[in-house]
Order: sequence, then C-alpha cells, then structure tokens
Amino acid sequence: MRASLRRVLIALLALSLAGPAAADVLRRLHLAEAAAPERLRLRVQGAALSSGQLPPFALPRMRAEMVRQGYYFTGGPPALVARELVLAPLLAWDGNINGGVLQDRFVFDGLVFEAAPEARAKPGLVGGAQASGMARLAWDTGRLIDLRGGLDLGWSPEHRISRADARLGVCSQNHLTGWTFLDLCASGARYWRDLTEGTATEISVEAVQIVTNAGSAHQFGARLIRASGGAGGQNRLALSAESVWSRLATRGTVTLGAPSTDRTVLRYRLEGGITWLALGRAFSLDLSRQVLDGGAFLGIPRRDEVHALALSSQLRPGATLRIGILDSSSTAGIANYSQVTLDLRLTRWR
Repeated sequence: MRASLRRVLIALLALSLAGPAAADVLRRLHLAEAAAPERLRLRVQGAALSSGQLPPFALPRMRAEMVRQGYYFTGGPPALVARELVLAPLLAWDGNINGGVLQDRFVFDGLVFEAAPEARAKPGLVGGAQASGMARLAWDTGRLIDLRGGLDLGWSPEHRISRADARLGVCSQNHLTGWTFLDLCASGARYWRDLTEGTATEISVEAVQIVTNAGSAHQFGARLIRASGGAGGQNRLALSAESVWSRLATRGTVTLGAPSTDRTVLRYRLEGGITWLALGRAFSLDLSRQVLDGGAFLGIPRRDEVHALALSSQLRPGATLRIGILDSSSTAGIANYSQVTLDLRLTRWR
C-alpha cells in the first residue's frame, strides 16, 4: 500500500513539474510561428520534438517546414518544394501619396522658404490591391533557390492620384553544417509616385548561426550589403539577433554604413522589437533610430535623425493592423517632419 501511494505521489509531482514546462514549450511554438524567421521556427519545433514535448498538431507543421526548406530533397534535378501566390486588398493611410515635399515651410538664415502648393506632400487614405508570389527550388539537401516578387497598386479617392511599388528578389539559401547557413541574395525595388519615381537595388551575403538552450532559441546573422539607389551605392554591414523565449520573441539589428562626403547616406540604423501573446493573438512593438549624414543643404553640412515607433496586432489569421509614428529631425529644414502611418496588411482575399 505504501509503495502504491509513493508511486501516486511521484506521478503527481512529475505532472506538476511538467505542466509549466509544457506550457512554456507551447508558448514558444506559438511565438515562433507568429514572429520568428523560418529557420529559427524550425529549430524551436526541433527542440520540442527532441525533448518529447512537441504537440501532435505541431508535427505536420514541422514536416511542412522541413519540406519548404529542402530537407526532404532526395537528389536529381532541382525540385519545386514551395510556391505561393497571394492576391489581397490594400488599405493604408499614407502621409505622402504623391512623393511631394513633407515640410511645407521652413526658415533658413532669416529667409523663409515655402513649397509650391503642387509640390507639397498629400496625405490620405489609399485603397487598392497587392499581389505577391514566391517559388522555391531545392537542388541539394537544405539548399535552395528562392524567387520572390510583388506589386502594390494604390489609389487615393480624395486626391485622385495613384501610386505603385514593385519588387523582385532572388536568394541562394545554403545549409552548411549543423545550424550554420550562408545566403547570397539580390533584390530590386521600383516605386512610382505622382511627382517622383526611383529604383533601389541590393546585393548581400549573410552568415547565419542558430543556437538553443533549455528555454530559448536564438538566430544570429552577419550581413554584408551593397545598396544602390538613384544617388549612388554604399557598402553596409548589418548584425542581427532574433530570439524566441518562453513569453516573448525579440529581435534587434544594427546596420552600419560607409561614410560619404558628397551625398547624404545612412551612417547607422538601430532596430529592435518584441512580440508577445495576449487575448489569443500576437502583438508586436517595434522601435528604430537611424542617422544619415554627408553632403550639404544650402551650404550647411547635412545630418538627419529619424525615429520610428510601430504597434501591430494580428486581427485574425491573414490580417494584421499596424499603426506607426515617424519623426525626422534634420539640419536641412526641408527634412523636418512627423508622420502617422496605418496599414491593414492582408495575405489573402476573404
């Protein structure tokens, strides 16, 4: 009788200890699904599987992740392991629909400068449609060619003007050994506004390492970038860290840019954010600060400081609402401004 009672007490103790641990694993899985990049998400799932705590519903999701990342490739010619086509409505509040001047009026050296009415930024509600697509080919175990593209078309009924954004990218994603990866990427973007248009391109190489411990998983990246735009090119270095803990997912990136004396370029950008679960959905808070300098405006050396804050929430699967505030302070009076942004991001028609 005493032996039976002892076994019952041991079982109850084991259940009481396992309960919180199982809850933490479940939260990490949900946080990884809501906020982590795909490799880190797979690592969180793998850690739960290794510890025997992966819920039955998560096993098919883990297998699907492995298929998408090329781990079921069996050799032969390149195979299509993932594809996606998304058509969705676009709804946003844009503080500069037409690509105009954000500061209507500023004073410099006692002189008042005022933008012509037709050159001023026009804010308002933008509606339209967005399309994006992805195709992924596996050519070796854990080695992929990833192709992506997208197009956003918006229309302002208040101002009767349109805007458009297009983007295209290709990456060679390569599993090296263990949880170490190397990615080679190239991308381009083109935007059209009523008063301006432009192109930006980027070529990069990134080394990625993923590590875990008892209660968290972390992805670290070091990325070399060659960014080019209408004014020329710049070399940049970006260091990033993304983590999934038991109650939070965190992310942070530091980007450093090469200096320039003849034009204004990015010197550094600091970005950080957290995601948490509440009321049955994911919430995210993101902060950033960036400094640009170089060149001159009206003979005065130029320096811009831009701060941004954004809060987003998943309204339902496939729909995210994001509200942001952006503040720019500059030695060039024309670049002093504040903006409020609002985006309803949808991933499919419903």
